[in-house]
Amino acid sequence: MSNSISLLFFRTAAVLLIVGMFFGIYMSASGNHAAAGAHAHLNLIGFVVMSVYGIFFALNPRKSTGRLPKILWGLNTIAAVVMFPSLVFLLNGHPSFEPLVAAASFLALGGAILFAVLLFLPVVA
Repeated sequence: MSNSISLLFFRTAAVLLIVGMFFGIYMSASGNHAAAGAHAHLNLIGFVVMSVYGIFFALNPRKSTGRLPKILWGLNTIAAVVMFPSLVFLLNGHPSFEPLVAAASFLALGGAILFAVLLFLPVVA
């Protein structure tokens, strides 16, 4: 892999996938599936979306430089790391975590918008 931002997205995706899988095993073993939505969001935002971003930057190395890819990584990482535990608490009956889930959702949305911007920006030679 030729660029470090792509590798950073993949490394982060791998760590979050492992966390998500351990949580899935925990839910299965405990029989408590109340936080299945948190498990799904972590795997989607933390693994799938991070991997898609990593693939994009691996295939488009000229778009992988500058601050925007790093900001995208930060937005998505913070979104996943904040959303997962907050959503676990929310889904287990703690409504006070709803503002954190909402904030993390907007961070993920901001990342998606930034990704779209990166897609449409012209490639700098």
